[in-house]
Amino acid sequence: MIRKKKILVVEDDEYVLGSIKILLNKEGYEVNTALDGLEALSLYRNNSYDLVIADLKMPRMDGFELLKQLKLEFPDVSFIMMTAFGSIKTAVDAMKIGAYDYVAKPVSAEEIRLVIQRTFERQDLIIEILTLRKELEERFGLDNIIGKSNTMQHVYDSILQVANTDATVLITGETGTGKELVAHAIHHNSNRKNCPFVVINCSALPETLLESELFGHEEGAFTGATKQRIGKFEYADTGTVFFDEMGNLPLSMQTKLLRLLQEKSFERIGGNQTIKVNVRVLAATNKDLNKLSGEGCFRKDLYYRLNVIPIQLPSLKERREDIPLLVTHFIEKYNKVFKKEIKSISQHVLNMLMSYCWPGNVRELENFVERAVIMAKDAVITEIELSTPNQKQARERLEDIDDDQITDSSLDDFLAHYENIYITNLLKRCKGRIDSSAKISGIDVKTLYRKMKKYNINKDIFKD
Repeated sequence: MIRKKKILVVEDDEYVLGSIKILLNKEGYEVNTALDGLEALSLYRNNSYDLVIADLKMPRMDGFELLKQLKLEFPDVSFIMMTAFGSIKTAVDAMKIGAYDYVAKPVSAEEIRLVIQRTFERQDLIIEILTLRKELEERFGLDNIIGKSNTMQHVYDSILQVANTDATVLITGETGTGKELVAHAIHHNSNRKNCPFVVINCSALPETLLESELFGHEEGAFTGATKQRIGKFEYADTGTVFFDEMGNLPLSMQTKLLRLLQEKSFERIGGNQTIKVNVRVLAATNKDLNKLSGEGCFRKDLYYRLNVIPIQLPSLKERREDIPLLVTHFIEKYNKVFKKEIKSISQHVLNMLMSYCWPGNVRELENFVERAVIMAKDAVITEIELSTPNQKQARERLEDIDDDQITDSSLDDFLAHYENIYITNLLKRCKGRIDSSAKISGIDVKTLYRKMKKYNINKDIFKD
């Protein structure tokens, strides 16, 4: 059942008050009345109203004073002022301090219907905007970037340090590590969060269309340009532009982008007018732009411009300790989507997930959990379908693990045991060379030394 909108009408003329109440009741509203501002203030303090309609001139407390007091105590109050023709200026002043609108007396039924309808439409729009903003904050806030590992803590720190600046950020990492999520988090934690966030996928558009997409064009600039078109940069003015897959940006466009970054201006295709823009640029790539620049495939000066603040995202295999947290997060997410009530995942299944190498990183893990939630028949996910070669290898490796060790050990002990074995075997294979071991494992030298100290591993025993 749809709740009736509740309106408080304040008018010292009882005939006018009664007429308005009858009219609004017929329109389907629930109406309460008051004869002056003081009575209305008392009613509002003790009840919930969607709208107040008040006359300007009343005894004890007039409409203007009522509005000021209500805005002071209830900043979100919706208020319409009724006023005689000669007092229109006062009504306009009332709008300056928060009234939604005003109607002139004598009040016509059609006018008051229209003004009320307009007010409620505005209310609904504000609620919709606030809801969307909340959803954006929930989706792209730092709470949605999951991880307790040291590498992810470093990513959090970097986001918070750089978010409220205008610095250009280069986000690197393998496919599926969450580069776009980090870009969104930077934008939504910055002072530009209420301005546009525009995503440009450098692989999605052919080179012939990319320039028009970025900078726009004038009418007649080329065949098919039948009207002026605003480009992404112009649309994103005061906001953020995020270049995904930056390593695929054509060289010709790299030159134009470099100029924009340096001069904060550009011209539309076929135009002569220089357009100034205030945009922040974020970029992401799974390629080594420094290496590409050395091969002549990427401008070195653009690389330096983009790499002001580098954020490197670890692969999932580099932060396996985050897998249980991620699994829990995705179960909660897809419980809401599919209206399920999955409580947890069995230790055996979690062990299998911990053993898998996850070439698709967090994105692959999320897809797996989504499928598992859909297919689960009980409140606990106890089975998984291992179909790819890597997953089958994970099953085979786990079948070699002693069952007692899995059931009697905590997850942290289980991981530590096999991390110790992995590092020991890796150092043995690399003959104790730390640089080589770090490169193969995908962790930095400092972290490797820390883990060796933790497990009391001496690299010297592996040297020739």
